[in-house]
Amino acid sequence: MNKHVDIEVPQAILPDTVFEAIVRIPYDMQLKQVLANGKKGALNVGVVLILPKGFELALLDRISLEMKEKIGNMYFQNYRPTKKNILVIDPVLGKKI
Repeated sequence: MNKHVDIEVPQAILPDTVFEAIVRIPYDMQLKQVLANGKKGALNVGVVLILPKGFELALLDRISLEMKEKIGNMYFQNYRPTKKNILVIDPVLGKKI
């Protein structure tokens, strides 16, 4: 079964600008997974975001308070130290299908 992933990014970005990318992954929020303690819990969904070459994750001191609140408990890391434009993001909140 194929599902579409929605992503929203600005159409144009000036150099040295912090911007927001919104990714929505549709999945059934009733699905459960087995947690480390053996109990069933919410499904953990992540994403790999590939940005154009030359783009990378903004440093924390460059991110506004408003954007930090939107980010919440999401965890970001570079896919590899040499690939700063490829980000692994977890968990991503979905939307009901």
